[in-house]
Amino acid sequence: MERILHKGEKAESADAKNEALTVINNVSVIALSALALVVILSMEFGYFSGFKEVLIDTIFNFRFYPLLIILFPIIFGVLAVGMFSNHEQLRDILVVDITFLTFIMILLLYPVVREEAIFLRISELLGYGINIRIDMTSLVIALLSSFIWLMVTIYAPDYMNKEAHRNRFYLFLMLTFGFILGTVMSGCVFTTFLFFEAMTFSSYMLVVHCETKECIEAGNSYIYMGIMGGLCILLAMILLFINVGTLEYANLAIEMQNLGGLEYFIMGLFIIGFGVKAGLAPLHIWLPKAHPIAPTPASALLSGIMVKIGAYGIIRTTTSFFFPEMHQVTEGFSDSIWISAQTLGAALIWMGIITMALGVFMALQQGNMKKMLAFHSVSQMGYIIMGIGVAVYLGYKGAMGYSGALYHIINHALFKSLLFMVAGAVYLKVGTLDMYKMGGLWKKMPFTFIVSTIAALGITGMPLFNGFASKTLLHHAIEEAFIYGHPSFKIAEILFIIISAGTACSFIKWTSFIFLGKCPQDLEHVKGEFPMMNLAMGGIAAVIMLIGIFPNFLLDSFIIPAASTITYDPEFINNYIVDINIFARADLIGMIPVYIMGGIIFYLGVKYHLFHLHFPKWLCIECILAFPFVKLKELVILIYRKTIYVKSIYTSNISREGLSYSLPASDHGQSKTTLKRAHKDGEESGVIPRFVKCIDKGINKCELSFINSDIIIYSVILTFILAFFFIAK
Repeated sequence: MERILHKGEKAESADAKNEALTVINNVSVIALSALALVVILSMEFGYFSGFKEVLIDTIFNFRFYPLLIILFPIIFGVLAVGMFSNHEQLRDILVVDITFLTFIMILLLYPVVREEAIFLRISELLGYGINIRIDMTSLVIALLSSFIWLMVTIYAPDYMNKEAHRNRFYLFLMLTFGFILGTVMSGCVFTTFLFFEAMTFSSYMLVVHCETKECIEAGNSYIYMGIMGGLCILLAMILLFINVGTLEYANLAIEMQNLGGLEYFIMGLFIIGFGVKAGLAPLHIWLPKAHPIAPTPASALLSGIMVKIGAYGIIRTTTSFFFPEMHQVTEGFSDSIWISAQTLGAALIWMGIITMALGVFMALQQGNMKKMLAFHSVSQMGYIIMGIGVAVYLGYKGAMGYSGALYHIINHALFKSLLFMVAGAVYLKVGTLDMYKMGGLWKKMPFTFIVSTIAALGITGMPLFNGFASKTLLHHAIEEAFIYGHPSFKIAEILFIIISAGTACSFIKWTSFIFLGKCPQDLEHVKGEFPMMNLAMGGIAAVIMLIGIFPNFLLDSFIIPAASTITYDPEFINNYIVDINIFARADLIGMIPVYIMGGIIFYLGVKYHLFHLHFPKWLCIECILAFPFVKLKELVILIYRKTIYVKSIYTSNISREGLSYSLPASDHGQSKTTLKRAHKDGEESGVIPRFVKCIDKGINKCELSFINSDIIIYSVILTFILAFFFIAK
């Protein structure tokens, strides 16, 4: 008995030591990250000039440094999970440290990339070669991704303790991280495609991690839409290479001027391919299924980072197609070089507005916390797409739209990942995602309530919180589209304000139903919070506050340098974006009607139970998209059955005329059964019945059972065939 007690005490002592080690490691990582950020950014103000020169020379001399950044989390993440699969706390610490070191490696690029972009070409790989290009835009997304990944790896262990297959989760978490870095650091369409597709397949394992029926169905939708988007990018890439002869982003704008209408077709394929990942309506149908069902750390990354990679793809392709490099622009160039972009830009603006409206409208109907946040991801991506549209529509005067879109990519990643973390922390304590069954949790989980409020104020655009800065820039951008472009964009500006009010209403509802009001009796037992979760959430909340209080610092240090690398009018940037007053009186006053309207919508929604109203299922986008296939299936079945019927009558007549004997009476029943079975087998075999069966799977419950149908085989084979011919060429 004493031995057992002694062993128990030893185990408790070991656990306490491991927990202390985890706390020390994670706190140190956050402190060192903050210190490194301060040191690196202070170099732009003349500090540490000697270290800056050494750093720049070292990175330029180490040619493969960008490739090392991409491979580092992949290689060492796999090693950490493989070698320490039986030592979970050590594995968790190593995953955090690997992500931290990756963040530092990317951060060290900042003073280098501020001087000039970094290029690396490895021509020996995969026929065409791998191209890496790191400019300010890609550096911003890479830094953002590594920071959010770091916070999620600190958050994840407390949440994943009750989940199975944790080693598999961390393995694909680190693989996805490396593939995302590869995507944003790509210097050509081919390299982007390779890493983008790898990211899709690795992140699929995060979506289906729990292996429930709902997870598999959500994963099927995710992988189907992902492969469809990848095939669109692949087709666009092949058409581009055949007609232009290059896939490098730096040379596309000049080469594509002579393509005519084909330029729009290729660009449309790219927008569809990247728009799937970005949640662009109506390509968003996977997102409200996959984000809520995945484990919360994965949800935070799906919504916080992975959808931004789709937006980044649209930014990269549109600016490469329609904006030549600075050195390619001569005095002979006029506005005509950007005229071809106006139609596409206008289309993107309205796609963004529709996505914003659809997302916020659907979010207001949700009672599930994570599903509400997923629909708000759709809506907030609409803001970003609208900003990209303005940036393209206004041509070299579109810097405000570009700046607003890039700023909102950063801000949305911060407050949306934090909101998903809040949802996960609440779920672990109350055991449900239904916010209508909650209330009064601010007393039970005070720190979670504080960070949730910070994130909610950020997403709604409250002054002194990060969302206000990016939404102000986006509002100015749509105003400029109206002033310098078409009068119809005045309607877009009005819709912008109304949709912002809907966002405010959603998070009044979020805070009221989850944290305020009376605590239900069955939640009285809830108490305590998770220290490492709080550390990660607190880190993101602090950044949200800092950006909100000092919005121009991020603008001057990252956004404007990124915009300056694109062919925007420098005079416009200097006059309207540099030293812009984010807290202008008109912009501050403009938020008052937004919150008043949001409060009114919330009051009416609660009083008249409007939040519980739902559209009929036949009106959902999946049903609308599936309707033609339903009718096609019915037509094929009708024709085929009539063909079988006529054939059976003809065969029966031949049998009667050609046979001189009759079946025994005892065999009549058996012969009828045999004929029925043969008829049924005839209906279930052959090309047409298999086509009908595939269509039937596609419309079953208005979603594709993709893994269980032949279409995934066709898609994968087609991908490899097209890729083979492309590489061979």
